[in-house]
Amino acid sequence: MSPASPGVALAPFEKRHLTQTLHWTNDPELARLLDRPRRIDEDEHARWFDALPSRSDTVFFAIEEDGRHVGNVWLAALDRRHRKAEVRIVLGSTAVNRGCGTRAIELMADHAFTAMGLNRVYAFVLAFNPRARRAFEKAQFVLEGTLREDRFDGGEFVDTFVLGRLNHTITG
Repeated sequence: MSPASPGVALAPFEKRHLTQTLHWTNDPELARLLDRPRRIDEDEHARWFDALPSRSDTVFFAIEEDGRHVGNVWLAALDRRHRKAEVRIVLGSTAVNRGCGTRAIELMADHAFTAMGLNRVYAFVLAFNPRARRAFEKAQFVLEGTLREDRFDGGEFVDTFVLGRLNHTITG
């Protein structure tokens, strides 16, 4: 574990994580950083949670720091044929250790490569979120390209950075 982020671990996403997750989902600034277009109500959130175990395109974890729920990290658009997935992360303001997001991304990539045998993980980061870009780059993701004016945000188009990390330990 990185010395800058002691006590950071991924935990199975459980019902006890739902209230805080809904709060983060509807937080206006976090929604902007994640490009979420609308608020989610409690019933919709509960249905989403109930459907998670049956989904084959998503693997979802809670991020815990010294046992406290401080965020979530997940693989989305999981493509087992091509052995790749998108890494997404949300970190609430309750995380106190510097490097918590980077460590969670590292743990997620390690899970994707070791437990799932994926070859590639990638992330889309909006240009106005340099903190997220730094976290991914510290977790050994490299800038693969820029999708120019890819997203519309509050009256203007913004670039999206594509960052990726390869699993160099697998063959064929």
